[in-house]
Amino acid sequence: MEELPSYEFIFSLAQKACDILALESSLPPKKLYRPANCMKEPGSLLELYKEDVRELPAIIIPDIHARPNFIANILNYELPKKFCGTKDNGKKLTVYEALQKKLLDVICVGDGVHTELYAARWELISLEFEKGDCTGFYMKQEMILNLATLCALLQLKTEFPENFHFLKGNHENILNCNFGGDYAFYKYADEGEMFKRFMLTYYDERLVNLIAKYENLLPLVAAGKNYVISHAEPAAAFTREQLIDARFDEEIVAGLIWTKNGQVKNPTAAAIMKELLGKKNAKKALYFAGHRPVKENYALRQNGLFVQLHNPHKQNIALVYKNKKFNFDKDIVNTKPELYGKYGRLGKAGGKEK
Repeated sequence: MEELPSYEFIFSLAQKACDILALESSLPPKKLYRPANCMKEPGSLLELYKEDVRELPAIIIPDIHARPNFIANILNYELPKKFCGTKDNGKKLTVYEALQKKLLDVICVGDGVHTELYAARWELISLEFEKGDCTGFYMKQEMILNLATLCALLQLKTEFPENFHFLKGNHENILNCNFGGDYAFYKYADEGEMFKRFMLTYYDERLVNLIAKYENLLPLVAAGKNYVISHAEPAAAFTREQLIDARFDEEIVAGLIWTKNGQVKNPTAAAIMKELLGKKNAKKALYFAGHRPVKENYALRQNGLFVQLHNPHKQNIALVYKNKKFNFDKDIVNTKPELYGKYGRLGKAGGKEK
């Protein structure tokens, strides 16, 4: 997008996405991947694996933070021939083509909005707000990226409802509230409040409330045969029932989207994977998240079972095969076309964090 999207365009996409999310716990048993919570509403856990029914490879996307070009590069990325388990006449499939064929799951760890690459612009936006202008030039440039990203995520959910999933991160808080596990956001400036005021002024409260509804319908955790994903490092060893009913306990929500590095004193990933995947599958699984930036391609904690992926200066994704051990050197790949190596991979630039 080069301009801000129209009110009708955003509203229509958000309404369609809400309708899809609201019905995810009402699918037939064999297709059900989102168990209902105790109030018979969509629970906060996605169970994307069912033996003899559903087993797909997964692409894990770290924090996007208002980078619509990152989404475009992901969709255009050519997958390794063996990733989807189909030869397709020897032709490599792009992520978008594989989604069309329902050959994989794409799971985003959350944080679709608020740019991290333009810190200086937030200073200029702050000056605009000090003058009473909450829809000024610099804020509009920021919001074009934010809303282009949001609209792309909404569109992908409506186009591929069973195979594209976006988990709630701590930045999915358009009301900038301090309840239910959410906290008002402030990093380079008062971004959370600035975002809210822009949306209320340039659009209206009706649209803001619809986007808030979308955010509150988002799941918090996804589990496949050999992986578990949440936005942040899990603060405690939550049970399956706690994860499904997470929205009724603000400590669980905060413990999945706000955890700081070093905050978790006792390992939690192994227990959650065993709970969700079973003892046998958990032995071969990893727990993925984003939230806090890493210096290289990944950071490992919790005895190497917890993998943090978010590097705001790179456009990395993780390829999780169905029946292959995750290879940190080959399966974390870069999606920027100009940075492709011989095999479109990043090489051995990993990183470990104690």
